[in-house]
Amino acid sequence: MAKSSTPSTARSGLPTWLKVTTIAILVAANLGVLAYIWLISTGNSVLDGADTDDQVSEVLDQSTGDSLNFLIVGSDSREGLESLENFGAAGGARGDVIILVRLDQSTSRAQMLSIPRDLLVQIPGHGERKINASYALGGPALLVDTIKANLDVEVNHYVEIDFVGFQALVDELGGIEIAFPYAARDSKSGLDVQAGSQTLDGAQALAYARSRRYQENQDGSWVSVEANDIGRTGRQQEVIRAILAELKSPATIADAGDIASTMAQHMTIDSRLAGLSVGSMIWDYKGILTGDVEGATLPSRTSTVGGASVQLMVEPDASTMLANFRAGNPFAAQPLRLTVLNGNGSAGAAGDMAQELESLGFKVESIGNAGSDGYQETTIVVPEGSADGAEIRSALGFGVVTFGSVDNGYDAIVIVGSDAS
Repeated sequence: MAKSSTPSTARSGLPTWLKVTTIAILVAANLGVLAYIWLISTGNSVLDGADTDDQVSEVLDQSTGDSLNFLIVGSDSREGLESLENFGAAGGARGDVIILVRLDQSTSRAQMLSIPRDLLVQIPGHGERKINASYALGGPALLVDTIKANLDVEVNHYVEIDFVGFQALVDELGGIEIAFPYAARDSKSGLDVQAGSQTLDGAQALAYARSRRYQENQDGSWVSVEANDIGRTGRQQEVIRAILAELKSPATIADAGDIASTMAQHMTIDSRLAGLSVGSMIWDYKGILTGDVEGATLPSRTSTVGGASVQLMVEPDASTMLANFRAGNPFAAQPLRLTVLNGNGSAGAAGDMAQELESLGFKVESIGNAGSDGYQETTIVVPEGSADGAEIRSALGFGVVTFGSVDNGYDAIVIVGSDAS
């Protein structure tokens, strides 16, 4: 794979009023963690300093409309890690996180579609294998070819980031906030957190995003919850939203130049992206900065083929989702997943609210206590930028909506207040 760590040819400078804005679609490694972000540049390109890959550029598609599709890859390279504890000593690098991101200029919408790394596909020239094997067999170029051949999705740009880059991003932000309904752990990834809203540093955010053996301490017992690759893609998207929430704070805006510089050291991008005018790109897609990011995972099921555990696409759901992604349409609608907490102290309040919400078409995944009986108004907590809160409030006819961290197993938290009769 031909790479060059030297900056690409000079790009046009940003206008003065844009020197404190930026673009970057980044992934937060293995982990899945991808980060789609708009970073801030101090004058030149935020992409200076990133490695470039010329070979992958040869198989990318030219954009023919108002949208751009990015392939975001989280590499599991251990190079640069201070400790290999909880990582293993595997050499080289693999495509451990695979996410397609679509930016639509005409609708100011962004979508991210996670592709399970164990998805069974036909790899050109290598037969039927897991999709992440294409990266090991032929690098980014073969991975792009494999996605185009099997998913029929146009790929315009390529962005890759490793473990160290993800940790550096979170630490530069001063950590990210994630809400945990229960104490959680994963002895394999190193995750170990208490219940409640927690500020995760780079190492713990990485452990959360990488977790494939996720457990919660429910009523004194450790229970495995979404402890697989599909559950992990949900955790990755939760981390992305937490990163986006941090990036919107005034303190982060002031430090965005340093953040961009740090990230560029751990990125590999296609040479075509390196040559783009950052200022022009920001202007074209400026509406997406304040919009919501819709996320989904390609529908699949676990199976065993040739003695190996793999993921097989579930049809027709997978084809429908891919068609919507290609067209820029919303992903197939699913009932909002809720957790309902008793916040007014009345016995059975959470159960009664759960029944009401179920009757309104929502899916209640769990009920419990909020830890406080002082809620006067029913409070609906949704991730930053989500429009789901307005939908829930409209259906109930009362309550208030706030933005905050929501466990990836749910779309919203409904805390029952005294206003719920």
